[in-house]
Amino acid sequence: MFYRTANFCIIRITLMVMVNFAQAVRDHWVHILVPLGFVIGCYLDRRNDEKLSAFRNKSLLYRRELKPGEEATWK
Repeated sequence: MFYRTANFCIIRITLMVMVNFAQAVRDHWVHILVPLGFVIGCYLDRRNDEKLSAFRNKSLLYRRELKPGEEATWK
């Protein structure tokens, strides 16, 4: 008997936590999505920079010989 009551209490508490979590997400979705969008944007920006830097000084239009001691044009 106690075993069934304990399981019921655990299930009830779990459901309450899930409902509270869903309510918190519903109330504060802006506070979740704005930072998430910022992080995703930073990630995509860095990935794009890495992709572009792979073609550093390889473009036929902008290629030139570097002077002695001159660093690469893109970092």
